[in-house]
Amino acid sequence: MDNSLKDRVAIVTGAGAGIGLATTRQFLEAGARVVAADLDTSALQALGGDGLHPVKADMRDADAAGQLTREALQRFGQIDILFNNAGVATARDGFLKISDEDWQATFNLNLMGYVRMSRAVLPHMLERKRGALVHCASETGRIPHPLLPDYSVSKAAILMLSKILATEFTGQGVRSNVVSPAHVRTALWDRPGGFLDSLAAKYGSGREEAVDIFLKTANIPSGRLGRPEDVAAAVLFLASAQADFITGVELAVNGGVTKFV
Repeated sequence: MDNSLKDRVAIVTGAGAGIGLATTRQFLEAGARVVAADLDTSALQALGGDGLHPVKADMRDADAAGQLTREALQRFGQIDILFNNAGVATARDGFLKISDEDWQATFNLNLMGYVRMSRAVLPHMLERKRGALVHCASETGRIPHPLLPDYSVSKAAILMLSKILATEFTGQGVRSNVVSPAHVRTALWDRPGGFLDSLAAKYGSGREEAVDIFLKTANIPSGRLGRPEDVAAAVLFLASAQADFITGVELAVNGGVTKFV
């Protein structure tokens, strides 16, 4: 067996950049047809191809999951894979500064977006007795981040959501697993005002020098930042036939950061 996704149809949320875009690309290269959702579909449109169906969707919207499911079935006739990836991370100034509205906004996308999307595709997968759910969590689901309290809690919840889904549905042909990335260089790092600019200001250095300093202080055994393609490769594996006997697990993609957790 290999990582071929020939004759498979996947839905990817948060597909317009970073990990979602890299996963969409690898799914397509593996032979899958992909319904790729994001608020900004420009990068997806640039990929092109008959096997790709970009959809502008806001996963904060309770109706988005049903919309994507219907579009996948209408366009391709089946759904074999779901990669829940859309999420938000907002730096906070301490736990006491986070309002109820902040908590609700984070959980509505980071957790309930996954719940709604899983609930939407499961009936079809169960009818066919085949399916793979993969959910993107984070190392912060296990190692709390002081600047990301609500984000960390939402990612911890995803770990249990996947186990619940695996427990109930694996016997009916649907697997559920998690990838937990850390220190992956995406647009969250590189955009103006992003994490890299914050590091440069903290260290009083240039942007690339800040990366070198961070790598020395963050104790990442691999000695480099992750790439979106690193995470995408893990998602591809978990979605493929090679992982048919793997369910209810968390695959850490972090260069060894959580080796003792």
